[in-house]
Amino acid sequence: MISHLSLGVRDLRRSGEFYDAMLAPLGCSRSAAAKSGELAFGPEGQGIFWLYEIAGDGPLGSPGPHVAFQVADRDALRCAAAAAEHGCAFTREAGAHPDIGPDYYGTVFLDQDGHKIELVVE
Repeated sequence: MISHLSLGVRDLRRSGEFYDAMLAPLGCSRSAAAKSGELAFGPEGQGIFWLYEIAGDGPLGSPGPHVAFQVADRDALRCAAAAAEHGCAFTREAGAHPDIGPDYYGTVFLDQDGHKIELVVE
């Protein structure tokens, strides 16, 4: 149903380094389809998840919406280590969270621009 998703970021280089590290264990890499001022990521370099640099100060994310990336298994949640290494604030530590669902296993953090990112085992 969804073709692609894009997020605005304040520092494209910094965000690119973070998403390179976070998405690589999920089998995603940068796409050659991106033009100047944007980055695209996806499996086999497809352009599914896009970043665009936006001028200004302060966070761009809001507390409601979030982006959830599917993770193959609990071991693959190691990609959350990239979030910790890049100074992201966790709002839900990696693990089981029966308050969300009996089989839910995942984590939620805010990226450098305040976007809420979820990694969930499905």
